[in-house]
Amino acid sequence: MERIKTRRGLRVLYELAVLLAALCLLWAALFQLGCALMPERSTYGAVWSSYLREEENTVDVLFLGSSRAYCNVIPARIYEDTGVSSYVMAGPSQTVSLSYYYLRECLKTQRPRCVLMELSGGFYGRVEEHSKANVCYMPAGLNRLRAARCCEDGILELALFPLQEFHYRIYDADFGQTSDEEGLMLCGYTPLEEAKPQSVRSVRETKALPGTELYAENLSWLLRIAALCEENDIRCVFYLAPTMQPYPEEATARLCADLREQSGAAVEDWSGLSDALRVDPETDWYDAIHFNRRGAEKFSGFLSDYLRSLGLPRSERADEALWSRRIAYAAEARNKK
Repeated sequence: MERIKTRRGLRVLYELAVLLAALCLLWAALFQLGCALMPERSTYGAVWSSYLREEENTVDVLFLGSSRAYCNVIPARIYEDTGVSSYVMAGPSQTVSLSYYYLRECLKTQRPRCVLMELSGGFYGRVEEHSKANVCYMPAGLNRLRAARCCEDGILELALFPLQEFHYRIYDADFGQTSDEEGLMLCGYTPLEEAKPQSVRSVRETKALPGTELYAENLSWLLRIAALCEENDIRCVFYLAPTMQPYPEEATARLCADLREQSGAAVEDWSGLSDALRVDPETDWYDAIHFNRRGAEKFSGFLSDYLRSLGLPRSERADEALWSRRIAYAAEARNKK
């Protein structure tokens, strides 16, 4: 009798194990199908497929943040000026919690000497319009799931089951549709060609004002980014990008002061740098917060000088032939306009 009970118990456990394995296989198949149906993305941020094509440990400078990073920074220009390899691993309207998990994921394949974190995310909410795309283009793994949990709004379920909503609504299929070659050449940069004159500076609204719970939460994520850089012996720089629509002066001053005091990282307020860069308000802006290609060239030249001031030497492991192609590609695109 005891043997029969034991056999029945083992059979039940066996059947449960088979059922669990079948469910896991079904989930894995659905997950892979969902990822396979996602439109390829090589521009407008969250360009993980392009980033993961870089040879390991060949990126010396990593840019993080929102569209104010990926529309304004041209890695090919920086390499041409300095010989320092860089990559822009930012995302559209990217919150600072997502930037933290982007950095953790980036460090799986690269060991940059310097990280420049663009700070507009410090004024965002916990979840933004494009948070789904930011999360769902991340590689499968714990960082993807942890990033999704920070967003609320059902994004964790979407990260696990990417087929549950209509793909082209989630992943912005009209954006980022470039070839693999273009993604390889751009290194996370998104070129914007149109020029829209900008003559009046206005103040951009923010929910994350000093003294609010959201401000404190965002500050804590920025401090975690600084701590992660310190743990990995990476120089960390927080910066505010040039803009015609800055956040409230009191809020930006407070954020910069808190970061200088608590993070130990460099903090640079470049939000009013346009005049020093000789940015032409008639020809160099795409809109109030993004440079077009002309403006991005000027800002990237400034970043080259800044990286020199940090004492960063030429990259030793960079593929010089590949970067020469990238410089030629950027020059050809520039000369077309």
